[in-house]
Amino acid sequence: MIIKEITIENFRSYYGVNTIKFNDGLLIFIGDNGDGKTTFFEALEWLFDTSKQNLDSRLISEKKIAELPEFENDILRVSMIFDHDGEKIVEKSFSFAKNNDNVIKTSDFQFKGYQNEGAERTPIQGGVLLDRCFETAIRKYCLFKGEENLNVFNNPDALNYLIETFSNIRQFEPYFNGEDDNSSFTDYAEHQSRKAFEKAMKSDKQNSQQERELSYELEELRRKLGDVKQRLRNNRENATNYSSKLDEIENSKEASELLKGINERLKSLREKQRKIENFISEDYSIKLLDEMWILSGFQSIFDEFQQKVSVFSKTKRKLEREEDKLKGKQELAKEFSEGIIPLSPNIPDKISMQEMIKDEFCKVCGREAKEGTEAFDFMVKKLNSLIESQKPTEKEAEKALFPNNFLRELEQKSNNLEYTQAEVNSLTNTIKENIAFNEARKAESNKIQESILIEEENKKKLLAQNDGLTEVQLQNAYENIKNWWDYKSQAERQIVVLGIEETQLEQKLESVQEKYDALARGSVADTYRKIHKAFDSIKNAFKNSKEKNTRDFLNQLEDKANQYLKRLNIDGFYGIIRLIKSPDGSARIALQDRNDTFISSPNQALKTTMYMAVLFAVSDLTALKRENDYPLIFDAPTSSFSPQKESDFFKVIADINKQCIIFTKSFLTEEGALENSKIEAQNCTIYRMEKHRPFNNLDLSTIQTRITLIKE
Repeated sequence: MIIKEITIENFRSYYGVNTIKFNDGLLIFIGDNGDGKTTFFEALEWLFDTSKQNLDSRLISEKKIAELPEFENDILRVSMIFDHDGEKIVEKSFSFAKNNDNVIKTSDFQFKGYQNEGAERTPIQGGVLLDRCFETAIRKYCLFKGEENLNVFNNPDALNYLIETFSNIRQFEPYFNGEDDNSSFTDYAEHQSRKAFEKAMKSDKQNSQQERELSYELEELRRKLGDVKQRLRNNRENATNYSSKLDEIENSKEASELLKGINERLKSLREKQRKIENFISEDYSIKLLDEMWILSGFQSIFDEFQQKVSVFSKTKRKLEREEDKLKGKQELAKEFSEGIIPLSPNIPDKISMQEMIKDEFCKVCGREAKEGTEAFDFMVKKLNSLIESQKPTEKEAEKALFPNNFLRELEQKSNNLEYTQAEVNSLTNTIKENIAFNEARKAESNKIQESILIEEENKKKLLAQNDGLTEVQLQNAYENIKNWWDYKSQAERQIVVLGIEETQLEQKLESVQEKYDALARGSVADTYRKIHKAFDSIKNAFKNSKEKNTRDFLNQLEDKANQYLKRLNIDGFYGIIRLIKSPDGSARIALQDRNDTFISSPNQALKTTMYMAVLFAVSDLTALKRENDYPLIFDAPTSSFSPQKESDFFKVIADINKQCIIFTKSFLTEEGALENSKIEAQNCTIYRMEKHRPFNNLDLSTIQTRITLIKE
């Protein structure tokens, strides 16, 4: 089957009718992220799905929906013209319409096919035609999205399908299948002839005693042998399963180590960031009052505050003296008459007064006040007045002129602020230093956050490229390895022990069988013995031929795959592909060197070429056995390749006689421009896929993929 033309109409970003011509060699579709490569691939997947109808409205072009008038119909369609014993066509489509609520309704699903018969084109159901020309089972070896899906042997039934489809093993099925259900001819014939032989032996009265003993011994040996064979199968499956798990761990060893390093760095960075952020204190609104930051830069306001407190104090004292004068206090009246208003008794305070008397020095006016002088006596009198004012007095009935102590509080606040004025004046520097410290710590935290984002991005890339293993699986890899290794070793030891036991039981069974057969010679059961012996020999012959046919097929597949592996790897190590068959019929692809040393962790590019080599080999066997080839279609299969290896890879693929379709963003610069020199170096057909401009990057209905032929 060779694709000659694909038409995509109104399938997601493929607005309107888009027809692309194909040749029978390599075709490369170049497009940046979001340019429609994967959408084209998914359109083919939708066309190739013959199992169900799919009228999902999400497949419809948003641009077509946006411009579709109410109650009018349009069509979504994907069709393919291909060559398979003549030209044929398959076309899948459905209609869609928009109602007055702008809801899209789909209908009229069709899957048409056409084939040429002579000069006429005959219609046929599309799914039937596609399955006839491109079997469902073969299609699993055709479409591959990304590097992680290239290993077809991840499917446990893959090897059995390949053997049954492309080897001669199927012709053995009617004669020998190796099952215990006796459904094949030789199994059934051997079983029935043995039953007839044993029945004839039991009817021979001459040797009945020996027959019973040998028959019992044979049954016991067969039972034990069956039990050993079952345990041997179980242990082989266990050994294979744990080997696969260990291989998976080994293959992810590098990724696990990288992940461990990333997580450790992330933990360290986050801890460092947490400690730094703990130093940041930005509760500025609280500090405005609690730490008096609000006074910063308000010296003039404080000076005005002191002046007002002084005025209030002076006015209060004046009013108090006038009150005392009215009460007959002549001494105070004299002071008022002289125009002198004394300070409040508590100014200066008691401690200050005692200190000045002791030092015989007035620290208010800055002059000496020796004992015996008027100044000294004034200070003593002032102190006594203060002490007298602090003595409890009997509560007078009359109301005090100033019943509250508000002015006292203001005076104390003024004094306190006066004492701390130097600190208040330095608050501006304190605030600047505090803010600068916080900003510096935030800058450190932001720098660490940049490193955290880089590590998290590296972590995402690592997990995305690691064969579908989750972060938890990678983290648990080495936690499981000891148990799995123990289980594998235990199973392998049991295989050796059970293998020896199986051989011994088979030898003993053969020995007892010979005695049993010898007992039949010359008896009426001898003819039955000969018949059973003949059928048993025929069964073994078919068994050996089937096993040889399987080995020959795997060897042929390996040879083909290794030829491609060599071609796909230029000037680099590539090793030898080995297809390892498990007892359960599954297989895995392994790589080893010429010394039979298995390469447990090939790099991703080598692993990709290994899987692709097997795919090419399978394709060759298909063409050989079915006399019809089929296309290989890859979406982004070379994302791990270096630019040079990728360029060489495409040159090699172009020289392979096979239709190969690859969607890639290779040959594009980081800015999205074409690398024309590399394109010219390729010997194949190349299409450019890109979004039609202009478009609104917030509006999906403005997105339309355009495909342009840039090299034939």
